[in-house]
Amino acid sequence: MTKKALVLGGTRFFGKHLVYALLEQGIDVTIATRGKTADPFGNQVKRLVFDRRSEASIKDVLTKETYDIVFDNIAYSAQDIVHLLRHVTPTRYVVTTSMSVYPTLHPNLVESDFQPQDYDVRLAESDQLPYGEGKQTVETILTKEYPEVSSVFVRFPYVIGPEDYTQRFAFYLKNLVQQEPMAIDNLSQQMAFVDAEEAGRFLAFLGTSDYVGPINGASKGTCALEEVLAYGTAKTGKTPVFAADGAKGPYNGTPTYSIDTTQADTIGFVFSNLEDWLYQLCDWEINRAIEEHL
Repeated sequence: MTKKALVLGGTRFFGKHLVYALLEQGIDVTIATRGKTADPFGNQVKRLVFDRRSEASIKDVLTKETYDIVFDNIAYSAQDIVHLLRHVTPTRYVVTTSMSVYPTLHPNLVESDFQPQDYDVRLAESDQLPYGEGKQTVETILTKEYPEVSSVFVRFPYVIGPEDYTQRFAFYLKNLVQQEPMAIDNLSQQMAFVDAEEAGRFLAFLGTSDYVGPINGASKGTCALEEVLAYGTAKTGKTPVFAADGAKGPYNGTPTYSIDTTQADTIGFVFSNLEDWLYQLCDWEINRAIEEHL
């Protein structure tokens, strides 16, 4: 029998790649969004329009069918979880959280560096907490209040790719190409990343896995911004412009850290090496910045 999946937030970035991966698996996919962003899936998916912040909307829109798997890319607080699970009872629940759940970023982060069972449940709305704390409450409430739900919490680092609507990674190469001054406070810090397409495939993989609890997802290896900019200089002949009053780097304040993905390896998903694809993305961002500057 064909499995049915509900994807909350599947119209852009790694959410799109998740949907593509599910369709490749032959899964019956429904995407639920605010209805503000077009998607490329045509008649391959069903569509629902709802308001995540409204429990009435969740009850009215998401309960007309039952789903084997729910993929939740837009849970930002414990209250988001409560509103959903009062009305939707998936057999499998895959929730995207973040490296931001870790109290301190450092090399070789492992899942046990943040243990949600050791924290108190806080029923706060997403706009009442910083991003990282909100994601902590997501994991905590699922662990302590919904142990009967087969849940997995996927901790990604910075997700990057050509369709990254945040433009955080693109910022550095765009400002290099266009010779705009930047204020960057962590040029030499080594950081972890994951490719958006691979992030989507990992989420889809977890949908049919029986793994529960937190799991890291990241490309193997790290990179510093000075390496990215040096590559950009070699490609364009331009050197970055640094100034204290320049545009602040989106990754400012991030220290050196890396993410251990041994657990993902163990259950059968081996991430790519960062160096195998990062500089192809740099080429893409450089070319886009050049075209925009013409």
